[in-house]
Amino acid sequence: MKKILILSLLALLLTSCSGKWNQADPEMPEELRTLHEEALDAELAILEEDPENLDALFGTAFRYHQLGDWKKAVKYYEKVLKLSPADWASLNNLAYIYETMEDYDQAAFYIKKLYESDPDNTEVISDTVRILLLAGDSVSAQLALENFARVVLDPENPDTDMQIFISDLYEATYQWNQENEQVAN
Repeated sequence: MKKILILSLLALLLTSCSGKWNQADPEMPEELRTLHEEALDAELAILEEDPENLDALFGTAFRYHQLGDWKKAVKYYEKVLKLSPADWASLNNLAYIYETMEDYDQAAFYIKKLYESDPDNTEVISDTVRILLLAGDSVSAQLALENFARVVLDPENPDTDMQIFISDLYEATYQWNQENEQVAN
């Protein structure tokens, strides 16, 4: 019994530390929910005075995102992108929201924009390949991966970890193509 309780507490701690809460996360501590709500009120007050304040727009989007109101989060992230089209965090968060909601075409739309603005970032290429495959666009996933490999691999100074990382992404793309080719036949 004691072991089960310890494992349950450990699982709860790991979940709360991950920072990736789903809509209306029932595990969010009430104190944290209250902090997000108070911060949201402060951000909205700033926006009443200055509707194009980028920090307040992003803060509002982020608070709605954390509180589980993803529809409003999307609205504010998009407002950020109108003023700052390459805003990394907004593009990333929109891709995440749409991927979580299983709207892979919209997720792909935002991840492609993120990739365009940050093509040599390992986190971005990993997300790009995954989301494009989920959206059924293996051609774009392959092209992005090939471009990434050209940019980051230095033949004179081989980085074994990077080579393995890229190889794993190629393998995921290959597996997706094999599975989908088999389904088509």
